[in-house]
Amino acid sequence: MRGSIARSVRSVCAALVLLEIAFPLVVSALTAEEVADKVQATYRGFSDLQAGFVQRATNRLSGTTQEASGRLFLKWPGKMRWEYEMPEPRLFLIDGKTLWSYSPAERQAVAQDVSGAISTSPIGILFGLGSLRRDFRVRTILHGGAKDSPEYLLDLAPKGQDLSFKRVILAVDRELFLIQRLTVFDLYGNTTIVDLSDLQVNPGLKDSLFQFSAPPGTDVVAPPKPPRM
Repeated sequence: MRGSIARSVRSVCAALVLLEIAFPLVVSALTAEEVADKVQATYRGFSDLQAGFVQRATNRLSGTTQEASGRLFLKWPGKMRWEYEMPEPRLFLIDGKTLWSYSPAERQAVAQDVSGAISTSPIGILFGLGSLRRDFRVRTILHGGAKDSPEYLLDLAPKGQDLSFKRVILAVDRELFLIQRLTVFDLYGNTTIVDLSDLQVNPGLKDSLFQFSAPPGTDVVAPPKPPRM
């Protein structure tokens, strides 16, 4: 009897050893700083990128959520194009210096100078501008499913004072270090979540995609030019 019990124990132990080899119990994890470095290095190595997006903006006071979706195009350095398809067509385009907001329904285009402002915005994270570790307090978020999750959750709190947002949470793919989701918290507690899908890296986007030309009949609102000295 004792011999059979001993053999059973040895068999169970051997099975557990095999299971541990096939499914390691200890998963090596990167620190928040290491994840931030890998994300930044990954995006700095791109020339352009395109993806689909779903955006959900929630107002803290009213509790209402507005959803929009469309396509995103990025081209380094600092060119961006958000094509909103739902709930209505709308375009936000940055040519490197100027942000153009265009509404076909309103037949209006608004220009805004954003020179130097991209690097301190959540969008600057996608471009790999600035330094995540220098410009943000970085920490990882752990939750019950973190061990088996295909994503790192990276919490970024800006160190600067004159910013329009309080923190950003990035969901980062553990293998490719691509950003799958951004959650932005503004100074008033409102949140904007942007889920990215169908990411295509270096598809060879043309510069003309990031040049805005107002359609005929569009009311163009541009910032006043500084007076000549």
